[in-house]
Parts: sequence; structure tokens; C-alpha cells
Amino acid sequence: MLFAKSMVMERALLDWSSLPNTLGIWLQSAGGVAAFAIVLVYLARYLQPDARQQHVIALPTLLQGVVANYLSYFLFAIALAYGFIFLGWIGFWAGIGPAYLLLPRARENLPFTPGDWILILAGGAALTVAVTPIAADLVTRISWGRIWAITRLSWKEAVRGRVVWVFGAMSLVILFADWFIPFKPEDQVRNYVRVVYWSMTPLFLMTAVLLGAFSIPNDVKNNSIHTIVTKPVEKFELVLGRFFGYAALLTIGLAVVSCISLVYVVRGVNEEAQFESFKARVPIYGNLKFAGTQFENRAENIGREFTYRSYIKGTTESRRQQFRQFAIWDFAEIPEALRERVEPIIFEFAFDVYRLSKGDEGEGVKCTFTFVDVNKFTTQDVHRQAQQLDQKISEMRQKAEDLRSKIQKTLAEEARTKPGDRAAIEERKLAEYEKIRLDLIEEFGIYQVGASLLDYHTQVIQVPPEAFKILSKPPADQGARAVGNQPALRVFVSLDVAREAQMLGVAPFDFYLLAFEKPFWQNFLKGVIGMWCTHMLVLGVAIACSTYLSSVISLLMTFFLFLAGMNTDYLRAIAHGQVAGGGPAEALVRLSTRMSIAGELEKTPTTSLIHFVDSAFGWWINRILNLIPDIDRHDLNQYVANGFDIGWTQILFFDNVVPLAGYLIPWAVLAYYLMKFREIANPS
Repeated sequence: MLFAKSMVMERALLDWSSLPNTLGIWLQSAGGVAAFAIVLVYLARYLQPDARQQHVIALPTLLQGVVANYLSYFLFAIALAYGFIFLGWIGFWAGIGPAYLLLPRARENLPFTPGDWILILAGGAALTVAVTPIAADLVTRISWGRIWAITRLSWKEAVRGRVVWVFGAMSLVILFADWFIPFKPEDQVRNYVRVVYWSMTPLFLMTAVLLGAFSIPNDVKNNSIHTIVTKPVEKFELVLGRFFGYAALLTIGLAVVSCISLVYVVRGVNEEAQFESFKARVPIYGNLKFAGTQFENRAENIGREFTYRSYIKGTTESRRQQFRQFAIWDFAEIPEALRERVEPIIFEFAFDVYRLSKGDEGEGVKCTFTFVDVNKFTTQDVHRQAQQLDQKISEMRQKAEDLRSKIQKTLAEEARTKPGDRAAIEERKLAEYEKIRLDLIEEFGIYQVGASLLDYHTQVIQVPPEAFKILSKPPADQGARAVGNQPALRVFVSLDVAREAQMLGVAPFDFYLLAFEKPFWQNFLKGVIGMWCTHMLVLGVAIACSTYLSSVISLLMTFFLFLAGMNTDYLRAIAHGQVAGGGPAEALVRLSTRMSIAGELEKTPTTSLIHFVDSAFGWWINRILNLIPDIDRHDLNQYVANGFDIGWTQILFFDNVVPLAGYLIPWAVLAYYLMKFREIANPS
């Protein structure tokens, strides 16, 4: 998500490095659900004599014996793995030290434990047992020709039902939205994009959920499904055909409406809005750390409820601090193309200014950006570098002043002897000054630029290409940077010394290197792909629910999951142990003892037990969270509205398409079994 005019990303995006961890979590969660379903099936077979005669896993006759033996080993592995986890819990409670190795990790940001690997293997085995019959049917019994026929039938039924007229409601927004949109020059594109996206989303979501929830139940109610299932058609083919048919209808409708909406957005964009949002910035972000503060990963908390940003404090003329506070961005890698660029290198930022005093009217808060080459420092520690910075800058300025005075004295003598060459001498002086500046940047590895900060406005600073090339130049010894884990470029940000103190709020994505820009229209259509992922998710869940539940219950179930997916922040905070006052066990202790949230529990065996219970509760909450769709993930309109590029790989593929597939695949497996063993002849 975004806030005001800068990026606010409260979770890390998926990428290649996080894929193994994400896949492990998915195997644990989806496999755990599959294992629970297998237990329920075998329990039903044991309790109901009639169920024992049914083949839960329907396979071709030739493969039944081979695959049954093959799956029996997986069932044994599942039971053994979860048995080990259970023994780990018992051993930990009994005080057996090594038993904790069999327990899963308490937080997702921790390394995998042996218990996690056991859960991953058990989940993989459970999914193998569940997916094997589906794979066999896909190879031997399911026909894609019949699925295509059902897809066309679903399309025609939806068109005849005049569903496409719902898309025409978007014309009302285009005709009358300008009457109600607040006008501010720099927010023009931002407001148009939000109105268009927020209008299209409910229209297509309602269409998707109604088509998905009512199609199969209505077929059963009207007995029209009998004309299909009595033919050599698999029931799962009906589910796939319905999904593909409605998905194609929604996709084409969304594409047409999006193109019309794009024309509505781009018409008559003013100059201020073009600078703010009518582009697709491709930023390079750095890692944020702090120096001169109590903690390296965060600065001061000023008491705001929204704690995304932390604040550094500036010094005053009357009270200078021994160590200044710095916000430091480390850029791990700089593309070679940027080093060779001949135009100025652009950095953009949007900070929050928290005023401790009124300050000067009409003036912003003064701030300095110091770009450094870390290889020019005598230490690799960022805190020591921050302490050395002022001394190095003073030496650099003094040396520059001495060299300039020498040049000025020499050229002044030459100007007196050659009064007719004043223009050439002035040009030589400027060239010598520029050479001195670049030589000193090369020697000290420092370049400074100042800025006057405006609250929550996108601002720009430019670094000359010659200086940027010097500062970001790789060291002669390439291994030195790797051993010291030093960045390619480091930027120190600090408030200037002022008459009255002010504070500066920063977050990791508030400051970035602008690599290049892409066209707005392309970014707008990329954002629509995120919206499309939401529609496919809702459609898939609605159709899966409708294979067993009635139409209204399927509708309510889909709405419940959708609304739950939009309100998971508090549950996620519990799962990650980020709630003030601890988990439920610790909160109960605080309530019973009337202890404030700021107080710390004594370090006793009872406190250790409380923290263990809260960790276990958080782990289970995290498993429940994985069953709820992450709706906000697919909301990309803020990227478009604020002019930030939506990357094809990291954002669209890894952060949208991959989670969509990971969430819908278990629902497809569930729909397969619910539809396969449903009694079609009974409309209820």
C-alpha cells in the first residue's frame, strides 16, 4: 500500500530468495489440511459401514493395486511424521531438552528447524495422496475437448443471462465521477485512478461471485445437470468448464472496461499531476539503518499510532549533540548502466517532518544528503563512519578552500599580466574548480547536497554523473566488499543545525534511486492484472463451495473469506508476536495482576511457559491465516495512482500469480472430491 505520496510497504515482496521459505510454508499449511481431510475420510469409513464399500480414491482398474501400495507408504510416512511432532510437544512439556528440535519454528522469519522439515515432508506426502487420483483422472479419464465444450456452454449461458450488462454500469462512473472528485492539481491522476479502480472492483467481484456461487446449484435444482453427467462426462470436467468459461468472460469484460477507463484517466492531465503520478517510476531501494540512535533498525517513536516511520532528531545552535543522528541507506548493488549514464542521477524522497517548534514561516526543514564511498573510511562499522563523517567533511572543505585560493591567486596574477584574456582565464578557473571538486570526491569519497523538506511531497535531488561514477565505483579488490559486507553506495541523511529542533520521519521506501521511468498506460494495465487475480480468486472459491453447498451458503462463504482476507492485520500481528502486551496468555497475566503494557514480566519458569504458550498460539493463528486469502496483496491501484512501476517478475508473477495459484490449487483439489462423491440426484 501507499501513504500520501511515498511508498509504504509493510511486508516484503516475494522473490526468488524467499520462494523456498514460501513453498515450505505452503506445503505445511496445504499438506496439513490434506492430512486432516484424510483422517476424516478414514474416520467416516470406520464409523459408517456403508462408506466402507465406496472407493475413496477412484483409479483405473489396472493401476488400483500398484497405486494403493504406493499410497500406503505415504500414509505411513504421514502418520509417522505427525507422530514425531506430537512426541516433540510431549517431550518439551516434560522438560526433555532435545525435544524442542522436533517442534516447528515460532516465527516465519526464523530458520527452518528439524520439526519444520518433518512438517514439510508430511505435508508433501499428504498432498501426494490427495493429488494422485486427480492426476490419474487427468491422464486417463478427463477430456479437454469436453471441458472446452462446457466452457463455451458456460459462456453462452452467462451472455444470455445478460450478465455483460453489469459492465455497462461503469459508464455511469465515467459520466458523473467528475462531479464528486476533489480537485487538487497534483492529485488529479491519483484521484482518477482510485475512482476507476474502486468502481471496477465491486462490479466485477459481484459478477464473479454470483456466477460462481449460483451456477452448479442452479443446474442441480433445475435438473439440467442430469443431461450432462449421464453422458460420459466426469463431474470435475463440469467444474473446470464452468471456471474457464466464467474466467474468460470476466477477463474479456475487464480488458474492454479497462481500456475505456484508461482513456478517461489520461485525458487532460495537468503539469503537477504529470510530475507526481503520470509515470511509472522504476526505483532501486536501499536498506535503511540508523546511527546515533538507541537501536540500529529504528529511530525514535514520537507516539503516533501509525508506527511505520521512525524519527531522527536534529541538533540546535544552542545545544549541539556529541553524536548526530543519521538515517542511512545502503544500496547493495548499482547497475553498470547507471554508472555510465551521462545525465544527472536522480534520487527521489518523501519524508515526514515532525515539527517540535513552529520554525520559520514559509520555509521547509533543511536537510543534508551525504553520499559516501565506504571504502574510503578506516572502519567498516557504520556508527564509527557516522562519527568520522563530520571530521572528513571539515578536512575536505578546508583542503578545497586552500586549493581554490591557490588557483585564484595564480589566475589573478595571470589576469594582471594578460588583461585581454579575462574570459579564457575565467573559463580556466571554473575548469580548475571542477577538477578540484572531482579530485576531492575521489580522495575523500564524499559528495553532499542539501534540500529543503516539505511534508509528504515527492522531492528530487540530483547527483552529477561524474561524482556518482566515482562514489559507486567497485573497489580494485572485489573480495574486500564481499568480506566486509559493504554496500556499493551509502547515503547519510541528517537534519541541519537549526535555531530550533525538528524531527524527520523516515521509512525504508521513502528514499530511492530512480533508475528510469516507464509509460503510465502500461502501468495502468499492469494494475488491472492484480485486479484480475482478485476476481479469479473469488470465482474459484465460489465455484469450489458450490460443488457441495447451496447457492446462498456458497455466496455467504465466499463473502466471509473475502472480508476476512481484507481484515487480517490484527491476526497477523498476533501470529508474528507484534501485539503490545504479548499474546493471550501474557495478556491474561497482565489483566489479573493489573500490570501495564510497558512493564516487563519477571524472568521465571512461569514466564517462560507463558511465552511458549503464546508462541504456540501464534503458530496456530499463522496456520489459520494461510487458509484466508490475502486480498490486499492483489490491490495494485496504489502503485498506479502514485506513479510507481509494477514489476512483471517480482510484483505480478511472484507476489500475485504465484500466491493465486497456491491458494486455488487446494480449493481445486477439494472441489474434485466434493463434486465426485456428491449425489446429483438429490437437489438438496
